[in-house]
Amino acid sequence: MKRLEGKIAIVTGAGKGIGRDIALAIAREGAYVYCISRTLSDLNETVDLIHKDGGKAFSFPLDLTDEAQVMDMVAEIEKLSGGIDILVNNAGGYPKEIYNNRKEQAIRLWEWSKDQWDQILKTNLNIPFLCLKYVLPVMIRQKSGDIVNISSRMGRIASQMGGYAVAKGGIITLTKTAAIQTAEYGVRVNAIAPGMVDTPGQRAYNESVGQNSAKMGDAKSVASAAIYLLCDAPQIMTGQVMDLFTVI
Repeated sequence: MKRLEGKIAIVTGAGKGIGRDIALAIAREGAYVYCISRTLSDLNETVDLIHKDGGKAFSFPLDLTDEAQVMDMVAEIEKLSGGIDILVNNAGGYPKEIYNNRKEQAIRLWEWSKDQWDQILKTNLNIPFLCLKYVLPVMIRQKSGDIVNISSRMGRIASQMGGYAVAKGGIITLTKTAAIQTAEYGVRVNAIAPGMVDTPGQRAYNESVGQNSAKMGDAKSVASAAIYLLCDAPQIMTGQVMDLFTVI
């Protein structure tokens, strides 16, 4: 029997890259996957791949920075499916307009405009917060649930990437806070911190800042880590971070 058979999963940022590979991996284990992102055409490609692989999935396009849309999405999925068993908070990124026309990746703290700072936190920290805010009560009522938050190597070490590193570091603390507040309800909350991963967004960034030769990992490795946390990790494991990068 597939290990996630009958489970209802939400994967944000599922239209491409890491989110797509995680959605595919979860569907292969038998879960019904609601694929969430802003762009319907990307989501439909992911869902088509899942269906061709014998899995079950549905495209759910929305703006995850809009609290009302997130609230309605969670309510609709709970109504349709009777519950939510898995949430993968993957949506985020480094908007191109922030680093466009720069020759190096470093943006020092005093160089960030207030608008840029707000945008990077809105994209990378507010989205997982809003999803947790509305999904956790569902899981608490069920007395079960698994959440995987996607952070980054930049959230684990000192970094020149300014606001992006701060936001991804915030995901680590968000994960640990949610874990200690929900453990008594049977909910597990863990995170994955990948290094540089070969995705369309990462390639665009590399091209912009002149680091095309950088060594990158692959999204399937992140998906494998997510499956471990959902299927193989001991039940007591919560509030932990899996680092997917070399530490020297």
